[in-house]
Parts: sequence; C-alpha cells; structure tokens
Amino acid sequence: MTRYHDISIVTNNAYRLAELINGGCYTNILYYEFHEVVDPTGIYNCLEGLEAFSERSISFYKIFFSSGYIDVQPANIHIAVKLEDEWFIAHDCGSNYYLGYGPTGILKLREACANKNIASFASEDKFEEWLKLKFGSPKKLTISDKKSIDQLQFEKLIKATQFLTNDMQRRPLQYQGLNEENIRDLMLTPINVTFKGRGNAEAKNCNGKTDILVKTKDGLNEHIFELKVWNGIGTLKETIEQLLGYLGWHNNFCGIIMFCYKINFTNILKTAEEHLREYYNFDKSERYIPNEFRFRLQHPTDKFKHIETHLTFVNLKTNLKTNLINSANHKHTTQDDI
Repeated sequence: MTRYHDISIVTNNAYRLAELINGGCYTNILYYEFHEVVDPTGIYNCLEGLEAFSERSISFYKIFFSSGYIDVQPANIHIAVKLEDEWFIAHDCGSNYYLGYGPTGILKLREACANKNIASFASEDKFEEWLKLKFGSPKKLTISDKKSIDQLQFEKLIKATQFLTNDMQRRPLQYQGLNEENIRDLMLTPINVTFKGRGNAEAKNCNGKTDILVKTKDGLNEHIFELKVWNGIGTLKETIEQLLGYLGWHNNFCGIIMFCYKINFTNILKTAEEHLREYYNFDKSERYIPNEFRFRLQHPTDKFKHIETHLTFVNLKTNLKTNLINSANHKHTTQDDI
C-alpha cells in the first residue's frame, strides 16, 4: 500500500514544498488542504486576520476544486502533497486567521500551485480519517514515533506562542509595567483554547515550579516554558540553569520566552546568539525567524540526553515620547472638531 512521508516537524515544510513545485522537476502533482475549523473566541483579531489572509489568497482560489467557498471560517490547515509517486503530509502546517510564518507558508504553496496550474483540493473532512482511507490504518507506534508525535505537539505549541508574541509586539503599550506572572496569565487562556485545557501555570516539575507547563495529548509527557524579562545576558544564563532544574529525564522539549523592554533589540539578539554559539553549538543556518533560536540542552545527569530548546525574544520597548505626541495630537484634533 502507498505510504507517505510525514514532514510535520520540518520547520519550513510548506516553503520547501513550494520550492519543489516551482522548480518544475515534477509533472504529476496534487495538492490537498484540510481545514480544521477553530473557535475564534479568545483568539485576538481572529476574524480580521482571516479577512487579511483571504485577501492575500484571492488570486489563488482558482486552483481549488471544492464543494464550497474556501477560507470562510478560521481554521488550522493540514496539507498533503503528491510529487510524482511520493506523498508528503504535514499536520498543522499553517492557518488562515493571521499572517505569520505558518500561514505565509500556506500562501506560498497556493501561489506555487497557481503558477504551475496544479489541481488542488480543499476540504473540512477530518485529516486523520482521510489519511486512514487513503493510506490504510497506521502501524503500531514505536518509541521513535511517539517522540515524533511529542515533537509535532511541541511545534504546534511554538506556533501558538508565535501568534501570541507577535500580537504582543503589535500592541506593546498594553504590556508596559507587567512582570512575568502578569504576562503568563494573559498567555495561558489562548494556549488552553488551542490545547484543550492542558496548560498549567506555576506547575510542579522535578525540582521546581515552571511558568507554563503543557501536557502532551496522551498525558505522558509535558512541554515546559519559562518566561523572563531581559536584563542582560545574565538573565538568559540564569533561566537556562533554572530550566535544567525543572527538566526530568523524560522531557524532550522546552522553551524560553524573553520579554525585552530595553532599546537596541537587534543588539540584544546578537548578544544572545553569540552566547548560544559559544556554549550550546547553536547553528545559525537553522534559524528561520530573526528573534527566535533553537538549540539543545544537555541533561545535567546524563550527557547522552539532550533537550530541544526554543528561545523567543519579544520586543516590548515603546517610544513613549512618540506615543504621548500622537495622543496629544489626537486630543487636539478632537477639540478642534468640537
């Protein structure tokens, strides 16, 4: 029976597939999208994001064979692509309710298919059921498979935090004067919407309590996140040491979200990168987003055990002088109008 390659955990999967389609080396190509509708409640500017995404897609809708209109409802998007005799699939490849890295990848795929006149299909059918009908029942999970599923869930969590932190950077005034605990509480609600209540704050794990802990779907593992306000490279060093105390041997993934209220954000990123390259063998070629880093921590009691770590910097510095001027101008205009 035909099998498929699951590339869900490949960070830039949609972009790579778009490049292969645009490359012109394949003639037998099919493209499928499966839209898993989400509840817009609790997702900031969800419907506005859907509208913006739809506008970007207008010239690509012609490629789809569909029983109804596409992108009518906000949804997470799973994909399947056939290149000659090979199938590639990706769970949670992107979404259609904001314009971030994942959604832009979906747009790139649509654009590539439009450029090459590729037959494409969009459906709200359950992706897992389609896979089962198309490729048969999945084989019994191995230890390696279970780790891949955990990684898939971690990548989904990263995408959720990317959406949240991008929103924070668009509205930094709302986060002025807040500490880690305040921001954590604001983040936890939308995370629990996405992960069906599996997120916890100040959760006990090993030798301490971590800021955010999200259990895996099977409940057998957890993804741990620490939230910190940047106050120099010492903050990063302390956070990593703190994380190492929270991580059990069974943990495979963790994250750090660093909130920056200081000027010269570019220099902050450069300082962090230099530290990671010196002490954690950070590979710059694996960096796809300027304010994010991926590196591996060695478990403190097992030199052969490594934990995948995702570090995100969030720029919350505002130009208060400019904001005050704009506010004063707005007030002045309003008085004149009266």
